[in-house]
Amino acid sequence: MRNPIRTLPDQLISQIAAGEVIERPSAVVKELLENSIDALAQTIDIRLEEGGTVRIVIADDGQGIPSAELQLALTRHATSKIFSLEDLESVMTMGFRGEALASIASVAKVSLSTRTVNDAHAFVIDNSSFEIKPSAGDVGTRIEVQDLFFNTPARRKFLKSSATEFSHCLEAIRRCALANPQVGFSVWHNGKPLYRWSAGSLEQRADDILGIEFHAAKLGLNVGSELIQLEGFIGAPTASRARADQQYIFVNHRFVKDKVINHAIRSAYQDVLHGDRQPILLLNLAIQPDLVDVNVHPSKIEVRFRDGRAVHQFVYHSIKERLSHGAGQSQPTHTAPSEFVPSPQSFTSSNSVAAPQSSFGPRVFQQAIHFPKPDNSIKESMQQLLGGINNHSLHEPLSTSQPQEMDTYPLGHAIAQIAGIYILAQNQFGLVLVDMHAAHERVLYEKLKADLDHQIAIQTLLVPVVLNVSHLEISLLSDNQSLLKDLGFDISMMGPEEICIRSIPALLNKADPGLLVRSLIHDLEDVGSSGVVDSAKHERLASKACHAAVRAHRILTLPEMNALLRQMESTDRADQCNHGRPTWIQLSVQDLDKFFLRGR
Repeated sequence: MRNPIRTLPDQLISQIAAGEVIERPSAVVKELLENSIDALAQTIDIRLEEGGTVRIVIADDGQGIPSAELQLALTRHATSKIFSLEDLESVMTMGFRGEALASIASVAKVSLSTRTVNDAHAFVIDNSSFEIKPSAGDVGTRIEVQDLFFNTPARRKFLKSSATEFSHCLEAIRRCALANPQVGFSVWHNGKPLYRWSAGSLEQRADDILGIEFHAAKLGLNVGSELIQLEGFIGAPTASRARADQQYIFVNHRFVKDKVINHAIRSAYQDVLHGDRQPILLLNLAIQPDLVDVNVHPSKIEVRFRDGRAVHQFVYHSIKERLSHGAGQSQPTHTAPSEFVPSPQSFTSSNSVAAPQSSFGPRVFQQAIHFPKPDNSIKESMQQLLGGINNHSLHEPLSTSQPQEMDTYPLGHAIAQIAGIYILAQNQFGLVLVDMHAAHERVLYEKLKADLDHQIAIQTLLVPVVLNVSHLEISLLSDNQSLLKDLGFDISMMGPEEICIRSIPALLNKADPGLLVRSLIHDLEDVGSSGVVDSAKHERLASKACHAAVRAHRILTLPEMNALLRQMESTDRADQCNHGRPTWIQLSVQDLDKFFLRGR
């Protein structure tokens, strides 16, 4: 028999909603930490038992909740963050849905104790009686969550071991702490203190949480305009990892997993990372709130940009420009080149909203990012010391003429060749070892890229390829016809679900046209048209550069070695080859002294 249509009970409605927000203990931790940040807390204490499955206690010294609002705090769709659609479109707080506390209270035992500066004492409420009682406590809020999913046993069965759940909780805490270095955090598990991160600079917080590897590899980044800014740290390509487990990306201080930003990062690193290696990074994209929609997913981990292509290009060029300066130099605060910064018109914003706040941390606490004193890059040092040099053409053999005195060249002058593989040079700091094949490969690759940027050659197909596609794919291709032609694709619409491919970029002539266009459609849907072309172009150029570079065991004269050093000094990203390996290392006199125990 057919069941009648009935209104669901409020408790069941809350438990269904909780399933969208509260998946595991780490989700509880995340939601409560975001509430503490919104309450302008300066210190937050997190205590967990059995990975948060038994007990979660989060206490802060924030503004607290007035006693008259305590019952509303545990009610669905009750919030102090927004009151209208206009508020939602310009929200800058971490929370705004009014669902978190109510969702937690529907699947766990919750006790909330709070006190404002105007109260003589604290007040406490729990979700069993909803009775407000006087209590002892300092200014701020303390929330205790016990027996998560005790009333939904099916959900509880999906939880993993306490160690696994604790690792997820700890990751949620790390994300919040990295986005808010101006807040102090302390973490306890099963009664034992584990971490204490004092309030301070972003750099100190990054070092405390991400460790020595990140400290040694990080490159400072702070670029943009009043409309959009990108700041934080990216990792040198030589410190890449097999997994993306040290990538922390925030939009207006909110941790996100966004395909537009991720694709831009991969594209920026593709010249210097090999295969599936992943960079390490900690970045915050500050953007006017009306240009990004944070109300996309209940967990608030996804966002949608008004102009994803503009954001993609800004992130891509900002990171690529920073990497071109070479590893090991920190970058002072500056504005990115004007062609890389999207204009307000590119977002077609209809509202006038205050510019996003610079640096990590909430609006009331502006914590400036402190970068180490910048060193000069190879290219900059050369220009300062010599006022520029004459570049050697890559279409000509390496010069055989004796160079001038080169004691002041950043890479010095060649002394010898080792094992037919490495160049040994001496500069003002000590010895330099250069992998000659890797270095020449990078020099050739950058020159090939520069030549290619002038015009994209087209390969007309001898036999046009007909492809069946969906209505959505037809629409994507039709909307980007002029862009496709600029990229070297000639694609015509043959019917409601059929296209004809007549030409493709010449650099991609070895690719299957059908598979190439399907991949292009995927990129058009995600981030615009540049992805697949840039990726294929990179692979083709890298292959050409590798085959054309000087091979190992080829004997070079001293003038030829010096010519290669000069080419490296005038080449962007000369620190790494096309596969992400270093091309040269510096051994200082102090390093040599250590080898021979001098001074001991």
